Amino acid sequence: MLAEVFSDCFAQKKNYLTDLDTRAKMIFTTTTIILTIFSSTPYVPIIIAAVSLIFLLSAKTPFKIILLRLTAPLGIAITISIIQFFYYGETPIFKWEIFGFNLVGYEEGLRRGLLIMSKITGAVSAIMFLSLTTPVNKLLASARWFKVPRTWIEITLLTYRYIFVLLEDAITIRNAQKARLGYTGLVRSLHSMGQLAGAVVIRAYDQSISTYEAMMLRGYTTKSQNISYEEKFKTKDGIAAFVFSVIFVSLLIISILLHN
Repeated sequence: MLAEVFSDCFAQKKNYLTDLDTRAKMIFTTTTIILTIFSSTPYVPIIIAAVSLIFLLSAKTPFKIILLRLTAPLGIAITISIIQFFYYGETPIFKWEIFGFNLVGYEEGLRRGLLIMSKITGAVSAIMFLSLTTPVNKLLASARWFKVPRTWIEITLLTYRYIFVLLEDAITIRNAQKARLGYTGLVRSLHSMGQLAGAVVIRAYDQSISTYEAMMLRGYTTKSQNISYEEKFKTKDGIAAFVFSVIFVSLLIISILLHN
């Protein structure tokens, strides 16, 4: 399940979104994220999240995978919203005394928290739209077409490759701990999780040294990687670019109207 959540296995499947030109999808994703960041109301980010969700579901992406990918960002967003609700603002909504402490919820904090949460949800949904419909090799080739430095692409490629190597190691260690009753009880579970985290960090360090030495022995340089975008812009890509442009312009108009 973890491999399905983090890998691009769904982006490798053939559908109308994965066949589209990667450059058009990257431009659409980037512009919607910028629009989300500068939005002064939560409505535009929510619309962007809804549009991304509709695209993904129409491409038959499992809703469970989408939800799992949203879990961590939503957890952070909810935490930030709660902090804003209790620590920002001047207009109290309610007061609650608990264990001698007065918790005060503010109206301004609630609005600001909801805005931040909507921005996180909208931006993450846009990124999911790109990552779940575009394989990593096409993303890197497209990034090279946009003149992204080779070094950045190289680091991204290696990072993506060894995420799954370390994930397999972590799963092996955790299974070994479970077989030895390492997760029976809160104290033992915390101890096992600490050992697991430490083992993964050490494994990552050892793997980085081994990989570097192996690459140097083979005379590897960034110039030896010939990454280029070779796909041609087709008619369907032009139609998709037009649809993306209409969606973006509509969102921009909505944002301006709501701001005024």
